[in-house]
Amino acid sequence: MARIPTSKCLTCEGCLHSNLVRDLETSLGKGEWLALLGFALLLERRIDARKSSSLNAYLRFLPAAEEGVTALWPDDRKRFLAGTDVEQALRDERAQAKTEWEKHIQPMVLSSEISKSGLTFEDYLAARSVVSSRAFTISPEVGVGLVPIADLFNHRTGGHHVLLADINDESTIQKNARPPPSNTQGSSVTYMYVKVVRSARKGEELFNSYGELGNATLLSSYGFCQVDNPGDRVTFGIPALRAAAGLCGVDGLQIASRLRWCEANGVCREDSTFQLKARSPPPDGMLLALWVLASSPDDFSNFTSSSQGNVSGTKHVAHYISEAQNYGGLENAKALQILIKMLQRRRSLYASTPSDDSEWASDCSILVKSELEILSDCERCLDEKLEGKLEAGSAGRKRKVGESGNATTTSEAAFSLFD
Repeated sequence: MARIPTSKCLTCEGCLHSNLVRDLETSLGKGEWLALLGFALLLERRIDARKSSSLNAYLRFLPAAEEGVTALWPDDRKRFLAGTDVEQALRDERAQAKTEWEKHIQPMVLSSEISKSGLTFEDYLAARSVVSSRAFTISPEVGVGLVPIADLFNHRTGGHHVLLADINDESTIQKNARPPPSNTQGSSVTYMYVKVVRSARKGEELFNSYGELGNATLLSSYGFCQVDNPGDRVTFGIPALRAAAGLCGVDGLQIASRLRWCEANGVCREDSTFQLKARSPPPDGMLLALWVLASSPDDFSNFTSSSQGNVSGTKHVAHYISEAQNYGGLENAKALQILIKMLQRRRSLYASTPSDDSEWASDCSILVKSELEILSDCERCLDEKLEGKLEAGSAGRKRKVGESGNATTTSEAAFSLFD
């Protein structure tokens, strides 16, 4: 459909101030492609704008900033992201960009030939947002770059029409694949191709695919959300597991010691995350961590004794999952109770959706709705599992009925078992 010379792409090695970008890479370390290419774009626009460059026409086409990217949202908008995966990612992203600027980029700018350029953090953040929403991995040799024409296509998860490909490799190239930029010398890649992979009707918009990305990633990195996104998910960290276990009556010393066991045995680390996806069960790794937190002292002692020495070399989560089946399985009632508490606490954090009819408000509403649906669907599934376990464990005992005559929810009944 289209052929784009790599010489017409903006890359870290191909920009006019590649020496400064290399110095930044030395300061930051390899792999920080977003900072490096953002800095390269900033220099091309602000320092080299009047110089003769084959990229001038393309650079004039690019927006000054990708306003939909949440890092650029004003504070009165950000409050509507409360509880979402974007909220934490936004805090981390802003802090990382600030560190990049203050500790690495600004000192280097002030000590270089561009010291009087007047560049600001806001300039860098704007350039960084453009790179975040438009960069592609060109090849392992060339690294990440901005590719004219290829960035015209919007994203759709499933049903896309085009993909970006390297002529030397028939496999497709995902947007924002994130390997570190590297030297282009010796690269055999001279053209990138926009390849048609699905037919379209006359007048129909053509879509690319950036991969199976959830709405939180789409909004924070690209500035939009997709309705009914099959790649949507909600992320939980270890702090959420720890807090929910405590609220469900698990002793704090037990929580700390069990999490240390998890880290020592390759189950999870303090910075581990687990993702709940639409219409999918909780991941086994999450259920295993919950079982470890929730299991009785006797069960856990027997479990660790029986599994000790059975895993040679690398420790396998699959082995521990199999071993846990001897002690009631991963989905024991208390583990499910903790997971339900996690879901309920998370749902309580969300803000109301904005009443504005603007594009940002619509994207925010799509994000909140999709995450809440995942949480609610998962809780309904857990309620059903708990109901079966409670009925089996109580020999058909009827669900508890309050004084008002209304039956309590299954999750409420489960919580009462462990008070």
